[in-house]
Amino acid sequence: MLMATLSAHLVRSLPRFRAAFPSSFSSSSSSYLRVTRSTVPRAYTSETTRPGGPSPATTRPSQAQSLAAEVLAQRTGSQSLASKTAPTAPKGNKKPSKAPGQTQSNWREWAIGSGLVTGLLGSGLAYFGRPFDDGREDKYVNNNLTLAAFHRARDRWNELHSSLTNPIWDKILPEPLPDPYQRPFTLVINLDETLIYSTWDKEHGWRHAKRPGIDYFLAYLSQFYEIVVFTSQSAMNVNPILDKLDPYQCIMYRVYREACRQVDGKLVKDLSHLNRDLSKVIIMDSNPDSYALQPENAIPLKPWKGEPNDRGLLDYVPFLEGGCMTSREEVGDWVGGEDVRREAEKKLWGYCVTIALTNVEDIRPVLQSFSGRDIPHEWALRERIMNESIKKQWEEEHAQRKHKKGLASLLGHGSPAEEQGPPPSYLDQVRRQYREQFANEHDEMRKAAEEQMKNNLEEQQRQMKEMRLTVWQLLTNVSQVWKEY
Repeated sequence: MLMATLSAHLVRSLPRFRAAFPSSFSSSSSSYLRVTRSTVPRAYTSETTRPGGPSPATTRPSQAQSLAAEVLAQRTGSQSLASKTAPTAPKGNKKPSKAPGQTQSNWREWAIGSGLVTGLLGSGLAYFGRPFDDGREDKYVNNNLTLAAFHRARDRWNELHSSLTNPIWDKILPEPLPDPYQRPFTLVINLDETLIYSTWDKEHGWRHAKRPGIDYFLAYLSQFYEIVVFTSQSAMNVNPILDKLDPYQCIMYRVYREACRQVDGKLVKDLSHLNRDLSKVIIMDSNPDSYALQPENAIPLKPWKGEPNDRGLLDYVPFLEGGCMTSREEVGDWVGGEDVRREAEKKLWGYCVTIALTNVEDIRPVLQSFSGRDIPHEWALRERIMNESIKKQWEEEHAQRKHKKGLASLLGHGSPAEEQGPPPSYLDQVRRQYREQFANEHDEMRKAAEEQMKNNLEEQQRQMKEMRLTVWQLLTNVSQVWKEY
């Protein structure tokens, strides 16, 4: 009965399909069977069946009905015969017509979406543009209601943006230590491509190379500077590296990404939040964006890419420990003067602005005098000029005394100092003293640190052993309780 009903429905729908697809039923397709209403019997399945009568059991579909259904399926494809809203097939160059109600449905969707967006914007403006309730003065109270709400919302957005881009803390470092524990200067140094170089590959993952001379650099300068490592990475990634990089705890503070500031989408290390006097702060970094807010406090470094013979850190030690002259022009004013050696050295010291060994009051003019120059090379040149000037003054003094020595001088009884040449400068004497003191103290500190690390390792092993025993005892107790039950 079901197949007979479907066949009758297909036959009744055939004229509409002929009108919709005339090419499919053209005379050229004579090889296909023409299906007409007369070739398909009505869907009455028994000899006593009448329209409106009872519905006895269906009869088996004839071969003509099956063939008609197959032809229609091939010609019409998967299109639904009962769909009255499907678009009609294109005729010639005309575009297919849209189904009824499709245009109205698109406009309805646009109207609903626009209403939702407008409602959200209006609600946001009303909420964020409400009057301030934190006691601040409302500068927009006399403005239009909508304009005042817009300005308040803008101010709140600026405050939110500032809170997200500025450092979390106003004071990144704690208060300075009391004398004599506080160092006179603060050295802020970068980590990536300054102290270490990191690489990654599929075989080993992340690997970190330590820059040559970093152990001596950190240990020696820690007696002059409060060393702070300021990195743009997170603490989770950096702390394991620094623990291995600095086993002797020469780095006093570690500052991470949370303390950076975003300026134009770039991470900047704002030294004004460091809680230190900026006249005593030096930052060494290989990224110019890091010190963009305080370039007068910066020593620009070239990025280290893992070269094994690099001396970039060690070359800066004489400058950081000794100091520098204010400018090359001022050096030329006093070279070749007529003062004696002691007075010449005193005048020299007035033009020689030292950093660590002389406790300079403001480091920024000193760094400014090296602007655009290679600091290690320039400092070596200035120090050489200083030593040559002292030697020249001593030779002039020695020549004047030589005429007054008389017979003792002719017999070769001159002073040992005169035979040995000019004495070293004050800067060389102080430098030698500090380096000898550091060598002795560093050896003792290294031995004490190694002993402490050995004790810590033994303590960790003992705690792990006790922990295993405790866990075993716990399991034993649990098993006993389980047996009791």
